[in-house]
Amino acid sequence: MAVFLLVTSLFVIAINGWSLWNSWQQTVGEKNDDARNLSVSLAKQAEDAFLQVDITLADAVRQLRQRGNDYAATPEFLRQLKEQQGKLPQLHGLFVYDVQGHWIASSGNFVPTNASNADRAYFIWHRTHNDTNLLIGRVIRSRSTGDLVIPVSVRLNDSQGHFAGVALATVRVDYFRQHYSYFALGNKDTLGLILADASALYIRPFPDNVIGRTLSTSPLFKTELKAASSGNATWRSSLDGIVRVFGYARLERYPLIVTAGYDLDNIRREWMAANLINVLLNLALLLAIAGMGFLLLRQVGTNVRNQIELTYVRDELTNINHTLQSLALVDGLTGLANRRQFDALLEQGLLRSLKTGDPISLVMIDIDCFKRFNDTYGHVAGDECLQDVAWALKNSVHFHGDVVARYGGEEFAIIMPNTAASEAKIVAERAVRAVMDLGIAHESTEVPEGIVTISAGYGALVSEGKPAEAEQLKKEADRALYQAKRNGRNRANGPA
Repeated sequence: MAVFLLVTSLFVIAINGWSLWNSWQQTVGEKNDDARNLSVSLAKQAEDAFLQVDITLADAVRQLRQRGNDYAATPEFLRQLKEQQGKLPQLHGLFVYDVQGHWIASSGNFVPTNASNADRAYFIWHRTHNDTNLLIGRVIRSRSTGDLVIPVSVRLNDSQGHFAGVALATVRVDYFRQHYSYFALGNKDTLGLILADASALYIRPFPDNVIGRTLSTSPLFKTELKAASSGNATWRSSLDGIVRVFGYARLERYPLIVTAGYDLDNIRREWMAANLINVLLNLALLLAIAGMGFLLLRQVGTNVRNQIELTYVRDELTNINHTLQSLALVDGLTGLANRRQFDALLEQGLLRSLKTGDPISLVMIDIDCFKRFNDTYGHVAGDECLQDVAWALKNSVHFHGDVVARYGGEEFAIIMPNTAASEAKIVAERAVRAVMDLGIAHESTEVPEGIVTISAGYGALVSEGKPAEAEQLKKEADRALYQAKRNGRNRANGPA
């Protein structure tokens, strides 16, 4: 009877616990999807808004350039500027400034006399950079109307390519404020438009003093955007310290990021309210079972209860320790042995060599010009490259006991017990060919083939039981590796 009551209670707890956990995971998953979808949708809206401004500004510059190098503004040109401004609700104004920052043309009705915008950050940037691409700057306050606007500007050049002024379009911050207000969100839910340099352009529902704040310490810029241009994650906001489920998306065409965040506490409260009745009913059932079980099981001796509890705790700790030991010895990205396991296996191999008198060999491997690969293709592609190289290296060893490890960064190592230097050379050269055969494009490499390659150095010794033999073997293989790099990379080199 006691076993039956216990099993029944545990079954009720497990079923309800699993049901609640599954419900919570489903709720969080739906919010993650909602946040990501909302951020992607808003990113598309923002891209369309800035694309329209981009096209309008480019058309105005084209018309202005057709009038000659003096960039003089005719009444017809001013009329066209006003018409173009009226077509776009997000557009605050169109302006043209000469080389001193004086107003040549404006889509507005008021042009300040002798006013100069030469002190504006966008004007200074264009004056000091030859780049004629579109520049989206931080939020400023308009000198003509006092509104908060986002400057979108291009450099004007004369026929000799010298700086001749700036063409500017200003986008209303209130346009995004109004658009974001249409969404029915909680009081602590957020929608944000952020420059790629981490400065805030507008974030709902925060006041205007948040505009211009730098968010570089946010996990969005420290980790998430480095991994993917869009996605979802949960982190604590750097603005108010509230934990939210965020979705984010980087615009493809412009240096802007859109975020959507749902307050995690509010999600939890809504979830608890939706599941409250089920929880109370099941709790009442559990209490009834527990009451009957208590009347029966209180006769069980203290020693038996203690033994059961100790056994349970011991098993849990054993499982945790096994899990931790496994995680501590494997590289999370490549699945190879990590540096800690490498050091342990190398010491074990040296002890075996001391006992048997057989040599042990070590091959040190480095991906050629990997930093340039990351700079050219990004860290996501870099991680994929590391995984492909790890796969190729793992398939290069054919003997039981040989271990491929990730030594650190783009460095790998192969430990080969019972292996002489001549055999290590074969394995090292096989590894070099295996990585070449992957054919991973690498346009910024110094290797003529234009693909990802590796350099390898190998060394071998027979252990004599000296304490510094591991370092000696690593230094020998490392010297050979750098000799291979000096000899032109994409090759294997042995000890001198």
